[in-house]
Formats: sequence, C-alpha cells, structure tokens
Amino acid sequence: MNLSFLEWPVRKQLALETDILNRARIKVLSYSLHLRLLTTGMLLAYYMSQNYREQTIRIAILMGVALVFYIALAMGCEWRKSVHAGITIFLLIIVSNLFLYENGFHLVTLQYVAIISIYAFYGLGNRWGIIYSLASVIPFLFYILFKNDLGTDIPWGPEGTGKVTITILLFHNFFFLVLINYYFFTSFYETIDALDSRTTELTASLDSVGDSQKKLEAEFVHQKHLIASISHDIKSPLRFLMTTTGRLARSHPELPTVRAISQSSYRLYHFMKNLLEYTEFRYKNAAVNFSYLDVNELVDQKFEIFASEAESNSNTFVNGITPGVILKSNLQLVGIILHNLIDNANKVTNDGTIEVTYKDFRDSLHVLVNDTGPGMDIRIMNWINSDHKLPGPEHNAQSFGMGLLIVKEITNLINAKLFVEVYGETGTSIHIIFPKK
Repeated sequence: MNLSFLEWPVRKQLALETDILNRARIKVLSYSLHLRLLTTGMLLAYYMSQNYREQTIRIAILMGVALVFYIALAMGCEWRKSVHAGITIFLLIIVSNLFLYENGFHLVTLQYVAIISIYAFYGLGNRWGIIYSLASVIPFLFYILFKNDLGTDIPWGPEGTGKVTITILLFHNFFFLVLINYYFFTSFYETIDALDSRTTELTASLDSVGDSQKKLEAEFVHQKHLIASISHDIKSPLRFLMTTTGRLARSHPELPTVRAISQSSYRLYHFMKNLLEYTEFRYKNAAVNFSYLDVNELVDQKFEIFASEAESNSNTFVNGITPGVILKSNLQLVGIILHNLIDNANKVTNDGTIEVTYKDFRDSLHVLVNDTGPGMDIRIMNWINSDHKLPGPEHNAQSFGMGLLIVKEITNLINAKLFVEVYGETGTSIHIIFPKK
C-alpha cells in the first residue's frame, strides 16, 4: 500500500536529507503526527458524544496544537527542532495534568514518560534521550513530594475514561511502537547492506591493488636489471671512448674532427653518468637523506671535471664560494644539479667566464652559476622560473635538453627552487635557492 501521502508534510526535509538514519527519523516524525491526529480526533469525537465538557476542551486544545505542528512541518520547519518541540509539548501535558487538574496522576499521564523517552532516544540520540527521560520523571517526583498522598490504586485516566478511551490510547501506543521500530530497524538493515556492499567493493579493489603491486614490484626488478645493464654495457664503452678520443685530441690538436669527437663523447659520457645516477637514486631511495656538505669543495670537484673542456673553449672557471660555506642538503643530488648547470654554461660560452658564487639571505642560501655566454632563450627562462615540472608547447621544448629536465626535477626533491635572470650584458645567472629551514 502506498503511504507516500503520509510524508507530504516532511517532503522538504526529506529532499534535503541523504543520511539513511535521519530519513527514518523524519518519516517516523510524520507518521506519528498523523497517528496523533487520528487518535486525538477519535478521542474528541468520543468525549463530545458523551458530553464530557472538560475533557472535550482539553482534547480540542491538543488537536489545535497538533494541527499547528502539522502546518509548521509542511512549511519546512527543521526536523530536529520539530522533535524538540513535540517532546516539549508532551512535557507540558505531563505538568498540566499533574498540577492543573484534580486527580491528574493516572496511567494516561504516565504513558507520556515512555513516549518522551522513546522519541528522544530514537529521534535525537543518547544524550538528549537521557536528558528528556530525566526531565519527564522530575514532575512526578515533585508531585509525589508536595501533593496529596497517593492511593493504592492508580486510575486508568481522567474523568470520562472508559473502555473506548483506553482502547484508543492502546491503539495509538501500539502503532507508535510498531512505526518507530519498523522504520529504524529498516534503516539499520539498509545501512548494514550498504556497508556490506562497500566492503565487497573495497575487498575487490584491494585485490586489484595487490595484483597491481605485484606487477609494479616485477617491473621494479626489471628496471633495476635494466639500469645495471645500461651501466655496464653503455657507460663503460663510453668512458673508454671519452678517454681514447681525449688522448687523440691532446696528441693531435691540429685535427678539428678529432677534437669534436672528443668533446661529443665527453658530453655524452657525463650526461649518461648523471642520468644513471639520478635514476638509481630514484629507485634505491624512498626518501631524500640530507647531510651537511661543503659547497666550495663540491664546486672545485665539478670544475676539475670540466677543466679540459673549459680550456678547449678558452673559458675561465671562478669558484666564488667562500671556503667553509656549509649547506644541509643531499650531496649526490646537489652534485648532479651543479654538474649540469656548469656543463651547460661551458658549452654555450666561448672566451668567457663561468663563475659559481653565492648570496646568503636570512631565510635562504642562493648558489649562483653565472656565465658570460650569449644568454638563454626567454621561453626557457620563463619555464625555469615557473612551477611547471614539464615544459609546455609555448616553451620551445626542443631546445631544452634532458639535463634541464633532470635539474628541474631534482630541485623539487631537495626542496629547492630555480630562478634564472640575465647576467651582465648578455650572460645568464641561474640561482639554486636552498631554504634554511
């Protein structure tokens, strides 16, 4: 049977609520209100037919309050406030029965204690359930302490109460308990079913993640073997080629072709060496380890590597780092950054100067690689100064080279930043910015 018309006064509240338990609370609120209107109307008709004037007036007032409550719900009154308001009305009924009417202590009044407690616990939770349960008992305690002595028999209800009244009240209480238990247990079962469904989905997802993890581990082992193979099968021949062509170039300086081959093999070897070191680091280290390093010594080591190249290009290396400048970072990664930047500066500069210096600020230490070369493409400068890890189509990526991509990636790993600006008239100055904290 379709009971959707019973949800009409709470349609606005149901439209805004997604929680299964709260939707059950809203429905029970609406259904119990309709049940209250039905049983109150039946009592009103019965008392009017029996000419019980006092009870007719009291039930008529209760009917009016229920209708006002119905209208407030239909206008969109928030459901929690409505539950509080309904419980407050029941408390007022208890107080009025006990202290405003003769013989107000009877079973009809006592039933409101159970109704209030159930409404509060189911509708508002444990904290309000305890508060309202205690609040409903307090009037009875005051009545017992300060009113007339109680007899041995507690009457069923007020004057005019008979079998019909008791039957209507029992009917109301029975269906109220059925409603509240039915909808709340339904919501509990729906929640459990939803959790079971999500658990099944999560289990399947975990199984899939486990399979993916095994594939990644297999791929990881494969990549390590590949790196080892490259290191052995490519790096060693390149070192031999670089050494041999270097000797030939020094023995026959008049042959430009030999010199060009020597320079190319030299650059290829060191590029491959840096790339392998960076790749091995990423595979072997879950986290970047920081230690103290002497920047002056590190720069001297890099200048020594490129000394012959600098001599071939008629360049001068200047180590402007004061001895004793200490930096806390990763030695291997900072070495790769300096290696690439010094190499790039030496390649584009002829008859010039490559200088590594520093600037000490309060919150950061800048290590600068300066050259007097022809300058850097403005699009490359914009990419280096941006937060983008990879160049976009506007950055002229063809002229980047792999070295700058590695440098950009490594600076993020060691929590550093790059900044490039024009140096002198045409040269380039690249800042490696290391935070002090």
